Amino acid sequence: MFKHYSTQLILLFISVFCFYESSSGQNTPIVFGAGNIDDMTITTSDSDGNTTGTQTVDGNGMLANLEASSRFLAQATLGSDYETIVALSGKSFNQWLDEQFNMPITMNIQQITQDITTMSVDSTFAMGGDPNDISPRRRFWHTAWWQYTMTSPDVLRNRVALALSEIMVISEVTQLEDEPLALANYYDMLLQNSFGNFRDLLEEVTFHPAMGLYLTHINNPKTDSTYNRFPDENYAREIMQLFTIGLYELNQDGSKKLDVNGNAIPTYSNTDITEFSKVFTGLSWGDNFVFGQDPVSEFSYLYDMKMYNTWHEPGPKYLLNGYVVPDRNPVDGMADIQDALDNIFNHDNIGPFIGRLLIQRLVKSNPSNAYISRVAGAFNNNGQGVRGDMKAVIKAILLDPEARTCAYDDDPYAGMLREPITRYTQVCRAFNAYVEENLFRNNMENFYDLTFQRPLAAPTVFNFFQPDYQPIGAIADADKVAPEFQLTNSVTIMGYANELHDWIYDDTQVMEHYSLFSGEGYDNSKYTKLDMSDELVLGTDDKINELIERLNLILVSGQMSEATRQIIYDAVIQVPEDQQGDVRVKLALFLTLISPDYLILR
Repeated sequence: MFKHYSTQLILLFISVFCFYESSSGQNTPIVFGAGNIDDMTITTSDSDGNTTGTQTVDGNGMLANLEASSRFLAQATLGSDYETIVALSGKSFNQWLDEQFNMPITMNIQQITQDITTMSVDSTFAMGGDPNDISPRRRFWHTAWWQYTMTSPDVLRNRVALALSEIMVISEVTQLEDEPLALANYYDMLLQNSFGNFRDLLEEVTFHPAMGLYLTHINNPKTDSTYNRFPDENYAREIMQLFTIGLYELNQDGSKKLDVNGNAIPTYSNTDITEFSKVFTGLSWGDNFVFGQDPVSEFSYLYDMKMYNTWHEPGPKYLLNGYVVPDRNPVDGMADIQDALDNIFNHDNIGPFIGRLLIQRLVKSNPSNAYISRVAGAFNNNGQGVRGDMKAVIKAILLDPEARTCAYDDDPYAGMLREPITRYTQVCRAFNAYVEENLFRNNMENFYDLTFQRPLAAPTVFNFFQPDYQPIGAIADADKVAPEFQLTNSVTIMGYANELHDWIYDDTQVMEHYSLFSGEGYDNSKYTKLDMSDELVLGTDDKINELIERLNLILVSGQMSEATRQIIYDAVIQVPEDQQGDVRVKLALFLTLISPDYLILR
């Protein structure tokens, strides 16, 4: 709250309105805030001099406006249109988060996948084909994911689920390539646990058969030295290294704990991996009757794995921080697993480790130690004594001063490179992609080939990129990280530009159309199109700057540089006004979306 009404009214006026500066004969909007206080003298009637006024105008205390709302939604969703940005500016971010937390899941991706399969079977039968030849296909899962992304209102949940899918990785690459129901069900599980407790999420991941197959702890038998057989260690290793606590002991602020010699302290040893591998034995398919069987059908992936105690490793298990799983008699594999998950969940590392990974996925690649500590603190205690509350963690990440203040806008190491998939979804959501058939068909094959990314398709369990990746050059020299740059090379740079060109200039290429069944045929009702009607009226000479500013708001959160703005203006103005007005709009959109101003989310 401001101390004096006079100051509040003056600063409210400043924070909302802007003025225009001439640039090459054109009016360019200049917005107060975001560090833009050069050559300004700021005074207020506050007793502390001009501190309150300065903080309001430099961005630290600026009232939420359209630009701030756009930036928040860029972090918290997979893309928003102009109307959504305007609507958010009329409420607090905290209120919006609470609304999203209270919003029920309205769609089921697995069910959509099955519905598409049924539609294909029925259509094939009607055409005289053999419906027995139709089973769930990978492109059905892809379409179901897009259907959810484009039509479901619980947009924060989907953003968090996508982030979690890049931490607790399974992939259609290798074993799950032909198991779309498994992929859809796993993603639904992430959606269902995005706002729950991390301990429950960890349990759901552990017992999901898709994870069991991917990290090979399904049909993992107990030790039999006569056959030189020992428990598989794959999941035991990755649940610690990648999903929960990482390689080294951490302080709450994410910095590494050091021993007396100044060396980092490992969180676990090979012995710990061996002991945990004993815990994750005896699990098999939930619809099987005998341990060691293959899945009965694609529906086997819809049931949690179940325990066969006769195949579970007996005896005590010596876990982290001196904890010992007791020697239960009779053997109780489920109780052993619960003990092991509790042991991991209560490790001091989990708050800073998971907190940093989620910050990197939602806000910035290089969070400060103080930012990590605040998020880890929310993980450790949500304010009511509850550990692992995902809602508290999400709020801590998205409402933190380091996420919200625009004082970081000019920091060269702030922000993050947008992932290819989030660029794709933002284009479609920002410009209200629609399809007459109301089914967003998209197999993303070309997109994957050109950008190396699509949901649940990472090349390894280490995701598409690693959290500590350092591209050679200025970033590595500054000892910073830029995970998404691991996907950035000559193929993906040009691939994204080519994909973007197709989305903008060809109505038939916004999403990769395909036939659901043999002989279906193509028609206009099946093609997804972008709705740029609001932008198309801004293609005239006198409105080009208004067009650029609209794109700046929707896509760049008001952070477009003057240099980029000028490049776009100079290119667009060369297109004759009386020839294909949409060419100007599409060119402006294309140039905005390939600009570094857009690609780096600050």
